[in-house]
Amino acid sequence: MQWRPARDIFSRLRRILRALDLAYIDPSRIHCVRVWGSRANALARIWGLPPIFQDALRLRAHYVIEFMVPTFDRLPREEQDRVIIHELLHIPRSFSGGIRPERSPSLSINTRTVERYYRQYLAAMRKRRTR
Repeated sequence: MQWRPARDIFSRLRRILRALDLAYIDPSRIHCVRVWGSRANALARIWGLPPIFQDALRLRAHYVIEFMVPTFDRLPREEQDRVIIHELLHIPRSFSGGIRPERSPSLSINTRTVERYYRQYLAAMRKRRTR
């Protein structure tokens, strides 16, 4: 398996964070990578740095989002944005290094939820263009 930084995806992720006003997410502690050779049956997946490692290594929480090549890159841009939003929703409001599950008391991460956030993102981007 190989991976490389995905700066283009990170730029889009930052734009999505600003548009959705997800201020609890610190983009300086998120790393996006493209992964080749993974056997995962996913378009992307997110990894957090567990608190025990944060404490032992004296680090703050960080997240890595893997984007599977070539599957992710073949998606239309709109679907890629939805995948990015989906992965961001796994980051809890505490930004603790933990991962929010697909179904939690505060939020269910499903197609309907992702679509709602995606529409908010589009509305925010349209609003910015008209200024």
